[in-house]
Amino acid sequence: MVSLGIDIGGTGCKCVAFNEEGEQLALAYLEYPLAPGTVDLPPEVMMESVMDVIRRCVEGLERPSDVRCITVSSFGESFIAVGEDGRPVCESMPTYLADTSNREFFSLVDAFGKERMMRICRLMPDAYYSLSKILHTQKTAPAPVGKYLFVASYVCFRLCGACVTDPSLACRGLLYDVEKGCWSEEILEAAGIMPSQLPEIVPTGTVAGSLLPEVASRLNLGADVQVLIGAHDQIVNALGSGIARLGQAVDNSGTVECITPLFAALPENMLFHEENYCCSPYLDKGYVTFAYNISAGTSVRWFRDAFGMGYDELNRLCPGEPTDLMVLPFLQGMGGTPDMDQSATGTILGLNTSTRRPDLYRALLEGITFEMRYNQEKIGGHGIRFDSLFACGGGARSDAWMQIKADILGCRMVRVDTKETGALGSAILGISAMTGESPFSLAQKCVRYGEVFTPDPLRARIYDERYDLYKQLRKLHKGIRIKR
Repeated sequence: MVSLGIDIGGTGCKCVAFNEEGEQLALAYLEYPLAPGTVDLPPEVMMESVMDVIRRCVEGLERPSDVRCITVSSFGESFIAVGEDGRPVCESMPTYLADTSNREFFSLVDAFGKERMMRICRLMPDAYYSLSKILHTQKTAPAPVGKYLFVASYVCFRLCGACVTDPSLACRGLLYDVEKGCWSEEILEAAGIMPSQLPEIVPTGTVAGSLLPEVASRLNLGADVQVLIGAHDQIVNALGSGIARLGQAVDNSGTVECITPLFAALPENMLFHEENYCCSPYLDKGYVTFAYNISAGTSVRWFRDAFGMGYDELNRLCPGEPTDLMVLPFLQGMGGTPDMDQSATGTILGLNTSTRRPDLYRALLEGITFEMRYNQEKIGGHGIRFDSLFACGGGARSDAWMQIKADILGCRMVRVDTKETGALGSAILGISAMTGESPFSLAQKCVRYGEVFTPDPLRARIYDERYDLYKQLRKLHKGIRIKR
């Protein structure tokens, strides 16, 4: 049996084929043909790319007839507005990067009550989420909107004709009641959104339907291939990394670094959400939140390009001991959790004539990791703690950075050797639906692990002292701005 995992991102999409043992059989990836910096994505451009990556992935299989299912997962905070005929009513959809702040949204939050909305949605009310974009679409759509379909929901609809979503994607809309597990009637009424305009909420990994005949023909697949709704990309990434018990978390180091810990109960203190932490259901295991820094991988890439050194060389020359430098890694602003300040900038403290590029590189990795420790401390204050981090993404390939993380964060760092963790998580959901086996037991069988990094006591003590300095500088930095 072959299960296809679809991972739809903001800049491109991929399809990866896995068998029941988690062996990767084929992969296809496409970037959307858009100009750099584009934050609105035409639905047809996205859909054509998705169809193309599925077809290319299927062509790479020895036996395409073995494909039993396709599971679709995607980024959140966005949707495609379709008319009664199922066609998009707008030429483009706003991605999570689009700014759709509008008076209607802020007026709604003020009238409804920020804390009341947070307690329902378990999110800080922000124009980043789908609700603000829906209110904007209500004003600007050139035709009546029949449904607002989240990205994975829209792709499922195009593949099989069903309009469904899972709780983790519904959570990103600022419309979902997390405790009750349904759309919030109060918020929908206040926003003027009819329940019939939203997809049906079903459990993560639910079969939505079979491929439409014309779609099956185009993809060279059988019409009996099942289409499943997956989850938010960070959820399937956690599953594809093997997260299954309390005290575990995944650390995904890509363009953005995101730590996703698993915990049992919803925090009662709304300060948790005021600091931009969410609560999203994680299948039937409890909840996860996303602690992230948007500048992490971007800062490392900046260093590589600015100093003309490749990643392999940087990691080979990286010093083995803590530096005397301190870096505040806000090259794209202080973005994510627990603070959102786009005017913040990066800072390097402690330079002298003996400072060399490898020293700066290690200091940058230390600064990025101190920021994640700041997140670790914040969520720990709400009872959310982890003793093991399963590391994936490009940052997990660096031994130097893995050890720095173990020393600064004070926990085991387990390298996940499976590269396509998000697509694997989606594929696991498909295998589970076809076989009846638990997705968590499948993950234990399918996920491949590599080296384990544990804290070095001496370096950990040094970093404990440096972390206090980092927090002082971070606090000071929030009040300093250089005028441009």
